[in-house]
This record gives sequence, structure tokens and C-alpha cells, in this order.
Amino acid sequence: MTISRSAALAALSLALCAGTASANHHSDDDDHRTRMAERFKAADKDGNGTLDAEEAKAFPRVAKNFDRLDTDKDGSVSRAELAAGMQHMHGKGRKMHRKGMAAFQKADTDKDGTLDRAEAAAIPGVAKNFEAIDTDGSGTVSLEEVHAYMKARRPRNED
Repeated sequence: MTISRSAALAALSLALCAGTASANHHSDDDDHRTRMAERFKAADKDGNGTLDAEEAKAFPRVAKNFDRLDTDKDGSVSRAELAAGMQHMHGKGRKMHRKGMAAFQKADTDKDGTLDRAEAAAIPGVAKNFEAIDTDGSGTVSLEEVHAYMKARRPRNED
């Protein structure tokens, strides 16, 4: 089954949109994501961008659900996998989220958590809007950048 460009981008945007129910909660959600990113970085003792089972103990719920969160079964949980798990626990957009994460993870052939132009070609909506999504000018797009792009483009009445 082929996913439309807008559906694929919408699904990818869900990856870091854990629990955003209305426009009134956006700043709270942003603060929560910022705090979680800081906690994740502090827990990531070896600085490799993922949490192994020992590092995950800094987050009891992550440690408890480690095997389920480690969707690519590489023995670590990335921020993207953690965001995916949070989204799942919040119960929003599960099917689209899985498809979007799978599309992103499948396209991320070097498994660095970002898509370069060649990798992004696997997701037409990302490829078409690559320059707009790549806000830091790094030549790659992260899931966070895809989310920010979609959030900025989301009509107000869909919050």
C-alpha cells in the first residue's frame, strides 16, 4: 500500500508529538520535550545518542519497557524510539505513527537518526520539502526537524 505524501509527513510528525491535544498545550509540550531531551542527554553517558539497558535505568518506565521500545533490536533505545514509545503510550495516531517511523527508519539506511538527500528520496514529501525541513542547514533532516516542519504547517483547527 502506498502512503500519500501528506499522510507520510503527518505520520512522521507524530513521532515527537507525544500528547499534544490542543494549541493551549503546545508550550507545555515544548517544555516537556526540552526537559526530556536534557534528561536523555544526561543519561546517555557514552554520548552515542542512544541509551543502553544500563543507561535507561535513569528512566524507570524506559528500563521497564526497554525491549518493547528497542524496536530495531540493536540493544539500545534512540530518542526516536523513545518518542515512538511515548506516542504509543499516549494512544494517539498509533497506526500512522508506526508507518511514519517505519518509513523514516527504513529510509535511514546508515542508521544515524537523520536522512540525507539520498535517503530522503525514499519519502517523497520529505524529499520535496528537504530545504524547508532542514532548518539547521546541516544537509540532513532529523525526525525533530520533520516534526517542526509539520507542526508549523498544521492548520490551527487540527491541533
